[in-house]
Amino acid sequence: MSPFPGLASGLARRIGFKNTASMLVLAGAALIFVLPAPEGVGADTMRAGGLALFAIGFWAIGIWAIGMTAIAFFFVAAVMDVQPPAVIFSGFSSKAMWLVFGGLVIGVAVGHTGLGARMARSMVTRLGHSYLAIILGIAVVCMVLGFLMPSSMGRIVLLVPIVMALAEKMGYARGSRGHTGMVLATALITFTSAGTILPALVPGIALAGLAENLYGMTFTYGEYLKLHLPVLGIVKCAFIICLTVIMFSEPPQVSDNDDARTPMRREEILLTVILIIAIGLWMTDFLHGIAAAWVALGAAVLILVPGLGLAPANALNDKVDYGGILYTAAVLGLSLIVVKSGLGALTGKWLLSVFPFEKDADALNYGFLAIISTLTPLVTTNPGVPAILSPLAREFAAATGMGLETVLMTQVIGFTNVILPYQASPLMVAMVMGGVRLADAVKMTLITTAFGILVLIPLNYLWWLWLGVL
Repeated sequence: MSPFPGLASGLARRIGFKNTASMLVLAGAALIFVLPAPEGVGADTMRAGGLALFAIGFWAIGIWAIGMTAIAFFFVAAVMDVQPPAVIFSGFSSKAMWLVFGGLVIGVAVGHTGLGARMARSMVTRLGHSYLAIILGIAVVCMVLGFLMPSSMGRIVLLVPIVMALAEKMGYARGSRGHTGMVLATALITFTSAGTILPALVPGIALAGLAENLYGMTFTYGEYLKLHLPVLGIVKCAFIICLTVIMFSEPPQVSDNDDARTPMRREEILLTVILIIAIGLWMTDFLHGIAAAWVALGAAVLILVPGLGLAPANALNDKVDYGGILYTAAVLGLSLIVVKSGLGALTGKWLLSVFPFEKDADALNYGFLAIISTLTPLVTTNPGVPAILSPLAREFAAATGMGLETVLMTQVIGFTNVILPYQASPLMVAMVMGGVRLADAVKMTLITTAFGILVLIPLNYLWWLWLGVL
């Protein structure tokens, strides 16, 4: 037997798994950068591929803090001239990044004024002290808000500070198992359920818009809900609840105080008014057209006004997680680089050529389309799925013999799945606000994705078959 496998494993143990994996990622990225582009592939596409491997690999491994990897991403992208600076740094002008900032400031205020603790006490009184009961209560609120507030980011910004205060009330310190589980459950259930409600998640809105622009199709609210909510919404959220309790449950130590029964202080009343106005604007964005990000930013401005007492004087210096903001900007920049370089379209066409579609084999074809829509966000992030796959839908339909609308609807399976956290901006925002470790989030998303592939895809196929869609 060759001594090399044993030597390699010994070196890996000595160096450490994360270091070994990081060196492999760096070597692979460097190789893609220097290799000549294959025929039909541009040099900018190759550079984008190397950059994507580096950034995604380092975020997934967690060898560096997410903000450090983001800074390295900007440096490599700029030095290697992967795309013009306007594309590389586009995340800083994105609404999502400013929503993250606004959400962080709102979170600081909810904690500083004591409003979060008051609301948490009220929830504990109504839901009880059981971890399962608390997670169930959070899940119900997340799903109901999906029907009321069209902005997934807005719901995250509103809910995470309250859930963090609730976790503290139950005796869970920031970063503890119980605290982590509550934040992750909030993020994943908010994101997952929103994907099954047409106006509640950006990729769903993009899919509907592209279907109309490219193919003249209009998705109705009711039909979209009927196709996706029962399996991809309710069943998946039920699994997330169970998984959260199994992975993160720990005995609560509820602090017994009466802050829910004492009169509200001036700061609490003022913050409540600001949040009510913000919620009202988020719920009615279809009327006034003000983006959720600008609503959150406006709330942040009011909170930071000196003398109001809604945030500490040093909030911007000491309380705001700029590493998380940089991470958000980098992910958004990477998404645009993938689109502009043609890497996303190339990936979609490659997937089309790899999977052996057969006409009149609906189960097989459905499974392949579901897997393609699940894998595509690894390169494009979840909002990019409709942009990459929708223009290819007619080709997929011709190859499978399935209806064009059915092919388009399979994208929902993909953009409601999160293999790695960077794919979904709402999850990133929740992680940053809640101080969730990347490793914990990755464990949760990988298990949820495995359940989605092994259980939900076949179950959803049977549901569509029963509805007569297939």
